[in-house]
Amino acid sequence: MGIGRLYTYTPLPHPTQPRDVEPSTSPAQEWQRYLDARQKVDDELAQLAKIDNSLVADIFRVHQEILHDRLLTDAVRAAIDRGISAATATQQASSDLVQMFQNLSDDYFASRAVDIRDVGQRLLAHLNGVSLARQLAALPPNTVLLAEDLTPFDATHLSSDSVAGIVLAGSAPTAHTAILARSLGIPLICGVGSAILHLPPGQLAIVDGLQGRLIVEPDEELLESYVQTRQRLLAFRITAESHSHEAATTLDGRRVLVHVNINSQEDMLQIASSGADGIGLLRTEYLFQERTTPPAVEEQIEAYRLISQQMPGEILTVRLLDIGGDKPVRYLPQMTESNPFLGVRGIRLLLQHPELLRDQLQALVSLSLESSFTGVVRILVPMVSKIVEVYRVLEVLDSIPGYREEHRREGRLQVGLMIEVPAAALLADRVAPLVDFFSIGTNDLAQYTLAADRVNSAVASLASPLDPSVLRLIAMTCQAGNVAEIPISICGEMAGDPSIFPLLFGLGVTEVSVVAPAVPLVKEAVRQTDGDAARRLAANALRTSRAQEVHRLLHPE
Repeated sequence: MGIGRLYTYTPLPHPTQPRDVEPSTSPAQEWQRYLDARQKVDDELAQLAKIDNSLVADIFRVHQEILHDRLLTDAVRAAIDRGISAATATQQASSDLVQMFQNLSDDYFASRAVDIRDVGQRLLAHLNGVSLARQLAALPPNTVLLAEDLTPFDATHLSSDSVAGIVLAGSAPTAHTAILARSLGIPLICGVGSAILHLPPGQLAIVDGLQGRLIVEPDEELLESYVQTRQRLLAFRITAESHSHEAATTLDGRRVLVHVNINSQEDMLQIASSGADGIGLLRTEYLFQERTTPPAVEEQIEAYRLISQQMPGEILTVRLLDIGGDKPVRYLPQMTESNPFLGVRGIRLLLQHPELLRDQLQALVSLSLESSFTGVVRILVPMVSKIVEVYRVLEVLDSIPGYREEHRREGRLQVGLMIEVPAAALLADRVAPLVDFFSIGTNDLAQYTLAADRVNSAVASLASPLDPSVLRLIAMTCQAGNVAEIPISICGEMAGDPSIFPLLFGLGVTEVSVVAPAVPLVKEAVRQTDGDAARRLAANALRTSRAQEVHRLLHPE
């Protein structure tokens, strides 16, 4: 929650129209201007895509793909060749694409219109030499920001040092801006209507993100109540951070490992200071993208070794390459899929390109056999939907030079499944005896279960991981894992919310993996959790019919 003074954000005029509308006399020069602007935008997006939050990073990876899409590039080039300036060509091409995508009956493509508009605005900002978010970069401390909506680009200029809370007339709780706000730790309320835009600026207000309430000019008693609640939350954070390097054990004596998610080697500096018990999710896409050939085995070994050295003797969970039509690489044939999230991705793609799978498995086996490596290598297989995929991965693993079955029995090398497709959860009891651990990816599990794209603001609010249907799949997975006596981890965004941990523990989760800043908070939540109470909470949650009911169980009035 946040307390501060109201400030209504009225965006500066966006460069929806180019400044240089005169016909160009040098198409080559205009094309170079466009390429220069595109490179600047690409550099900005590349930095944003490294944010240690998979949902946030996905947003800006989508924007990068749009930036380089041939539909946009070819349209701009054709317009410039007709003698139109770079800015005018960009404005026309992006506007035409927005209109085309908005008219498509397919919701997936129609939802990309917002992203195309944002990319077009970034390009035009550089071509016109203007800043789109000067106001947001210079807000006074303790600002409660009121706005009709914010684009992802707007949101990247916000800071929790100055913004106490955000209240949007439009948007949805899981829209792009909401995801970005959560990653910054800023309380946010969405979809409250345009009346907020007429509130007098400077009034004292409370943003209660847990209850979805905006309270303007609270009386002294209510304000004091919220101040005390905020102080308790701050005290919780201080206590958590002071004990971040201590083991996390529940009130009834159950040790819970709290691991950290990392996206690349650039995240390594956060690992040691976070207090994490190990690495619960290393996304390896950074090794394979932005290059013309796949990384060699030795290069992969060195990369994994470097990361493992930050936490010697601990678990290193490496997710096998998880790319598809939405995350292409240059050295594989480009796929055109109407919905890449339901296409050839994850283990499906690796089995179509077995050389990639074999090299990555070889690198991980080799690391586990090094005498200097004292931890445990966990191999995490993404996007599994059929049991035959598990068998095929194990067959390839058996063929790797140096690998022996006893390595898994000894525990130095483990194989696990990413439970992110409902089919995998429904088959959990069949596959549990074949593997050494489960890792539940609640972000994708929610969107696949509820058929709602998590980055499509029109339907993203449907994809709540607290929906009872998702919780039942988590419970089913945990039951199968507990019977097989294998660890069950959760690595989705909900794992990083301390208030949700008791529910996850009650469902049967034994480990969690979260972004680095959340490690101390989740560890402290573990220490305050009682097993019996958690199981009662989980049982009550499984009897509900709506995510809102689960939310009320977690946050009673």
